[in-house]
Amino acid sequence: MKDEDVVEYLKNTPDFFVRNANLLESMTVPHPVHGGAISLLERQVQLLRQTSESHRSQFDVLVNVARENEATMKKSRRVVVNGLGCESLDDFAAMIDDVIREEFDIPLRSLILFSDTEINSSVRTATWDEAGELLKEMLSKGGCYCGVLSIEESKFLFPAHSDEVMSSAVLPLISRENGQIHYHGVLALGSRRLNDFDKEKGALFLDYLSDLLSAILMRLL
Repeated sequence: MKDEDVVEYLKNTPDFFVRNANLLESMTVPHPVHGGAISLLERQVQLLRQTSESHRSQFDVLVNVARENEATMKKSRRVVVNGLGCESLDDFAAMIDDVIREEFDIPLRSLILFSDTEINSSVRTATWDEAGELLKEMLSKGGCYCGVLSIEESKFLFPAHSDEVMSSAVLPLISRENGQIHYHGVLALGSRRLNDFDKEKGALFLDYLSDLLSAILMRLL
């Protein structure tokens, strides 16, 4: 008799072990770790326990993801609500400073708007010729930049704290018209730790935040 025949018979006879319960106690299988013999019942209990632990681990992961998503939605909601109340570029800058500091606990922030003419605001500005020379390659990759800045980039984005920034996220503030992307500024977030900003972690939310802030900014320009 082949193994397949035994398997097929047991599948087709689900009450076999009900009618022969003593077999479950007498049959043994190798222990998966030390190789000794254990009863079939004991092995089944081990498998059930492993399955239970696996399900519990998966459940914990889902709970943590749900909590992170809830926290993300709350932060996003605050950006939207506070952003709708902005009536000037100074309001916009103050809103960003408050939200980034209080909701995200990011120590270093820098908002720069691109303009070839003087604007009526205390927000720092730079011409695109000046900014593009340093940031064009970074921004051309699409979405937000996450990683380590060059010395020149760090000095431009964080002039007062360039020596402190170990990792950074740069969020482009853009508009789209006829398939063309127009850059109106950047929000740079800096950390004194090396791996706080990772493209693989949180990049989707940073892109979402970039889109939110861009939409708010366009109402004020």
